Amino acid sequence: MENVVKAINKFKNIAITYHTSPDGDALGSALALLRALKKYGKNPYIVSKDTIGKDFAYLNFENDIKGEVVEVKDETECLITVDCGNVERLSGDFDFENKKYFVINIDHHLSNDKFGDINYVDTSAAATAEIIYKLIKNMNIDIDKDIASCLYTSLLTDTGCFKHSGTSKTTHEIAGELISTGIDFTNIRRELFENKSKNKIQLYGKVINNLEFLNDDKLCIMTLTMDMLKELNLEGEDTSDVLSLASQINTVEVVVLLKETEEKIKVSLRAKNYFDVRNIAEQFNGGGHIKASGCAIADVKLNEAKNKIVEAINKVGFR
Repeated sequence: MENVVKAINKFKNIAITYHTSPDGDALGSALALLRALKKYGKNPYIVSKDTIGKDFAYLNFENDIKGEVVEVKDETECLITVDCGNVERLSGDFDFENKKYFVINIDHHLSNDKFGDINYVDTSAAATAEIIYKLIKNMNIDIDKDIASCLYTSLLTDTGCFKHSGTSKTTHEIAGELISTGIDFTNIRRELFENKSKNKIQLYGKVINNLEFLNDDKLCIMTLTMDMLKELNLEGEDTSDVLSLASQINTVEVVVLLKETEEKIKVSLRAKNYFDVRNIAEQFNGGGHIKASGCAIADVKLNEAKNKIVEAINKVGFR
């Protein structure tokens, strides 16, 4: 951590980015770091080709993330990447071969490619936000309610409300410190998990009606087509929460969500007990955790992407 702090102290103009289709951990970590660095006297900004859905509107990011800054600005001296395991998944257009800026890579994924000039990868952290919290504390920056709200959002989303196996004593201790700043933690949980639109619930119904079960119901395939999202006006919305619907089925060990986009098929994978879905994602240039990973497959139809993923899973097999 000391070398990360020393590096940041050398630079004034700092870009921050995360992985494509940012989840709560990526977004919360980036916003927390952005706001902390501003308090520290730096000139930080966020590079993001993604726009952020209404689910996270309470974080007041509208002036920081508009999906318009997709490249590193000329005056940038340092790029800090958070919660992203490889260059290909960064949310922006980056030319690492000809870069003129220093790269600090902060992450908690085992599959991280260590692409930075400094790589701070702590796989014991339940969320990248745990690392960002420690970084901010090491820099002696006061964690106000705005920063705490961002970090608490990260912890809640990446631990599944502290249910996932990576949740630790440290996770709860950090959460307690964040709550002590006076954040409305019950409202954050409500905004994240009890704030669904009518259209989102209708989408759940469509997905449930099209569930496909394989391998003695141990594998569940979920599909989201562009037509389904367009019909319900949910294009661009985060839809990863549908995964939890299938995870509740008692026989299911692995859930695969296939989401159709114009350019590619986005694949999200979840496991409940023993299956290593990270191994599957890495076969398609993705990554993540043993029980939660993702990848994208370009230039294929939805059914072809499904067949590729199922084939890879079947090669491993179930108990």
